[in-house]
Amino acid sequence: MFNLRNGIILLCLLLIAAPAMAQDAPPIVSVGSSAAHGSILVGPDGFTLYMFAPDGLDNSACYERCAEVWPPLLVRNADALVAGEGVPGELGVIERTTGTLQVTYNGMPLYFWYLDYAPGDTKGHGVGNVWWVVPPATVYIEQDDALGSILVGPTGRTLYLFTNDADGVSACYDQCATAWPPLLVESADAVVAGVNLPGALGTTERTDGTLQVTYNNMPLYFWKDDAARGDTLGEGRNDVWYTIAPEVVVLSSGGDMLVNAAGRTLYQFAGDEPGVSNCTGDCAQAWRALTVGAADRLVAGAGISGELGGIALENGSVHVTYNGMPLYTSTSDRAPGDVNGVVDQWSVAAP
Repeated sequence: MFNLRNGIILLCLLLIAAPAMAQDAPPIVSVGSSAAHGSILVGPDGFTLYMFAPDGLDNSACYERCAEVWPPLLVRNADALVAGEGVPGELGVIERTTGTLQVTYNGMPLYFWYLDYAPGDTKGHGVGNVWWVVPPATVYIEQDDALGSILVGPTGRTLYLFTNDADGVSACYDQCATAWPPLLVESADAVVAGVNLPGALGTTERTDGTLQVTYNNMPLYFWKDDAARGDTLGEGRNDVWYTIAPEVVVLSSGGDMLVNAAGRTLYQFAGDEPGVSNCTGDCAQAWRALTVGAADRLVAGAGISGELGGIALENGSVHVTYNGMPLYTSTSDRAPGDVNGVVDQWSVAAP
C-alpha cells in the first residue's frame, strides 16, 4: 500500500536518478561529416547546422520568414545542452523574441535549412553569401566591433601573434607562456580550419615537445586576462602583441586570378575609374561589390603584390579595391572556380 513514507523514498530515488538520466540524454549537437566540407556540426537527427553571418554574439537576427526557412535549433531548457564527442567549445542558449530558447555554439546561434532533406545534406552552405556550415574548428573568424574580423580559438577566445617570433618559431616561453598560453593541439591532424578562413593553418613544435598552432607560420596565443569570448584586452600590449585579421583577397588555386575568402572569382569593370564604382542599379544586383566592415583590416594573401584599398559606402561598409579598381563577385557564378562573369566589359581580376 502506498503511504507517505513510500512516497518520500520514491521521490528520493527519482532525485538521485535525475543526474544520471540527464547524463544519458542524447547529444543536441554532434560532429558529423560531409563529403564537401569534412567535419561539421549536426543536430540531434544528424541534419546539418548553420550559422548566419549577420548574427551578433549571442544574438539572432533571423525571424519571421527567415526563421521559417532557417528553423533555429531549439531546446526546452538548458539541461538539454549535451555536446557529442569531439565537439570543442561551449553550447549555450539565448532567448528569442518568441520566448523560445535557441542553442548557440561559442555564442553563435544555430539553425537548420529547410531544403536539407537528409542527414549529410549541406544545400544551405553559401546561400546569400551569409549562411555557412559550422566546423568544429580549431581556428575561425569572429567579428569584433572595434577590430573587425579577427581570429579566435576553438572556444571562441581571441587569438594573438607575437612580433618577436621568428617565422614558424615561438619565442614565448616560461613567464611569457604563462601570460600568453599557446594554442596547442595533440597532433597536426587535429587542426580544423573555420569556414571561409583563407591562409594556411599549421603547427610548430615547441621546446617541450608540444605542438602549437600557426596561421601563415605565425604561432598563435591567448591572453590570460581575456576572461570571456569577445575580450581583446591583449591588443597592442607592449607594442608586440596583436590580434590577427584574416585575409580578405587571396589567389586562386591556379594562382592566375583573385578570389574572395569563400573562393569565389573576383572581377573588375572596365566602366569603373580608380576609387570609383560606376556599377549601379541592375548592374549592382548582378555584380555584387566585395565589401568588408568599416573596422576590417584589408589583408592580402600570399603572392598578391598589388595594393588593397577601399571605398566607403553609405551603409557603413567598405567596397574593396585592388590597385584602385573596385572588386566584385558575379551572381552567375555558382561555385568556386566559376568564371561565368567574363562578359562585355567585365574581366577576371588578375594578380
